[in-house]
Amino acid sequence: MTTTVAVLLEATFATASGAPYLSDGCVTAIDKLTATNEGTAIVTVTAELVSPDGGQIASFAKALAVGATWPFPEVVGHTLAAGGKLNMRCPTESAVRVRASGRQFT
Repeated sequence: MTTTVAVLLEATFATASGAPYLSDGCVTAIDKLTATNEGTAIVTVTAELVSPDGGQIASFAKALAVGATWPFPEVVGHTLAAGGKLNMRCPTESAVRVRASGRQFT
């Protein structure tokens, strides 16, 4: 088994569709996840863990003031099976920057 330390997701999104990470061909351990509100209003950012069959494993939401950052401690330590996803969503159009890092096992 090979372990690779990687940036899993690094994106700024400005729509409700958000930003996804797909655990493609590996098992992924999430070691760090942060979201920063770079917009001009309070927003609620949601981190969703999704199983390979599309079922939601868990969902964690946090309201962020302008300029605030949240480390999503509830997500740290979770693993995604091959084909699983980490979805970051925001229900309004707002500039939210997200970064996730972790380990990929192949």
